[in-house]
Amino acid sequence: MKKTVVVLKLSRLSISEKIAKGRFIVTSMTGNVNFTTPSPAMPVITTNVNTLEAASIISEGGGTDDTAAMHARELTLDLSLKSLAAYVEGIANANPLNAEAIILSAGMDVKTPAVHTAREFNVSATNNPGEIKMSTKHVLRSTCIFQMCTDTSNESNWQTIAQSTRAKFVKSGLISGTRYFFRAGIIDKNGMSPWSNVLNSIAL
Repeated sequence: MKKTVVVLKLSRLSISEKIAKGRFIVTSMTGNVNFTTPSPAMPVITTNVNTLEAASIISEGGGTDDTAAMHARELTLDLSLKSLAAYVEGIANANPLNAEAIILSAGMDVKTPAVHTAREFNVSATNNPGEIKMSTKHVLRSTCIFQMCTDTSNESNWQTIAQSTRAKFVKSGLISGTRYFFRAGIIDKNGMSPWSNVLNSIAL
């Protein structure tokens, strides 16, 4: 089963935001039945948060040394939060059906898997009767699915006409003068993508 990953996004946060996030995590995890033996313990995180806050206040009217001391305290908090995130992730993935909810209950975020959609989907008639050419942008280590129908009013009308690692496909044997509708999808390690926009073409 796919592992659920914790993200903290610490590199995007200012000092004040890290302080607020650290305190929110402590509040969220204190008394939380999911985390009976957090590592590092909550008092350690609280101490690191308070120490960084004090160093931040001193640096506002201080010099280079005070700023360097603040960043040293910031690094300490970052490392302790990352260690805590690893602990939370381990607890969460031991209960995969509830992993995301467990992580969120700790005041942390869940990594959202990248979703690849069938981009730049194109459809055109070839010079051969009854042939339609389809193409989409290739995505590494993925499978392209091409579907068609003559009536888009019902989802069940769609039929898969190709499933391949190639991002191009030519459908032959179509009835000349008939309008066909086409769409494409991508399957990768994260599962099935949303379908592309629907395009149509009349077979020659």
